[in-house]
Amino acid sequence: MNAKVAAAGIFVIVGLAGSRMVVFMKDADRQINSQAYEDGFYEMDEEETQVTEPLDLPGLPPGLQASLDIILDKDASTLKAWLTQYRPYIKDPKLSEIELAYVVKVGRTDPPEARKVFAQVAGRNGPNSPLRQKIDRLAKTYQ
Repeated sequence: MNAKVAAAGIFVIVGLAGSRMVVFMKDADRQINSQAYEDGFYEMDEEETQVTEPLDLPGLPPGLQASLDIILDKDASTLKAWLTQYRPYIKDPKLSEIELAYVVKVGRTDPPEARKVFAQVAGRNGPNSPLRQKIDRLAKTYQ
């Protein structure tokens, strides 16, 4: 009986210590992130955080529009997988528009990947591109 009480007491103590550690880690993470925002490591323009309406650009087969609409609401890895699968069927300028959406999504978690894809998109789109304004706006963050 004493062994059961001792074991229960140990579980309670370990549980309290573990929950306190989780609270401490979350608080430390929040402080580090807020300091990083204050120091300018995470600069996001207000325009970037707003959801922008996709342009009506040519280059996407009509059969892919429905899946694209669904995928644009998902995370960056899902969008990348969709792009990998359907890239051969999509032409510019729509391909560049979708890749810019990917850049914004992945930029929060993998900035080097975002800069790499952004450089590719910016290189493919010249000064007369219908996406030039969006590229110029995003260039401040991803170059």
